[in-house]
Amino acid sequence: MLKRLKEKLAKLKSWQWFLLLYLAGFIVVFSASYGIKLLMTGLP
Repeated sequence: MLKRLKEKLAKLKSWQWFLLLYLAGFIVVFSASYGIKLLMTGLP
């Protein structure tokens, strides 16, 4: 399983890596802002 995943990752092009990192960064920023909003308004 892990071996196949590594092979797939090795085949990724540079633009695919960029897209993957961009998407990951977006998710991190989105979840962080959502978490801060929850802290500001108080947890339900």
